[in-house]
Amino acid sequence: MSERATFLFDGPNFYKNLKKSGLNRGHLNLMKLAQNFAGPRVVGDVVFFTSPTDSQTDAQNYINQQRFFAALQGSGVILKLGKLVDRSTECPHCHKLHKYKTEKSIDVQIAMELVLGCIEDKWDTVYLISCDADLIPAIKYVRGKGKKVVLLLPENAPCNNVKHECDKTILITQTDLNNAQV
Repeated sequence: MSERATFLFDGPNFYKNLKKSGLNRGHLNLMKLAQNFAGPRVVGDVVFFTSPTDSQTDAQNYINQQRFFAALQGSGVILKLGKLVDRSTECPHCHKLHKYKTEKSIDVQIAMELVLGCIEDKWDTVYLISCDADLIPAIKYVRGKGKKVVLLLPENAPCNNVKHECDKTILITQTDLNNAQV
């Protein structure tokens, strides 16, 4: 029987690390990217985790994001959504209130996908595309059950904590991205 692989993309973390690395993402086909990295493994689920932008306050980005979501789903990628929540912080010097949005539940959903996929024996190897250290307990759990965790990381992206907990780290290069264009 062929080895089975699942890919879990932390969308915001992945794109942030591509930008930090200076890599041009172009119009990525994430299913193709997953298949290129899987090698002889059979690709099962490819899951993309993110939060939708607000259609009221960011209408154009919302429209663009909905097109992106449709393209993901059209290629066979599973979309799992979190929430954007409003937050604010006060500047300690000028006391001005700075408002921003932050994502909620993405790391919990990825951790649940890791653990449940392991328990349900859905895969032999999981490719994790996230540098979120909150995932380390789930990574340790699935590795303790004999599953392999491979970190896919854009070259030059900092990710030491998660990197040390995975079986292997594979750097994503510009060539990899070019080979996975729509």
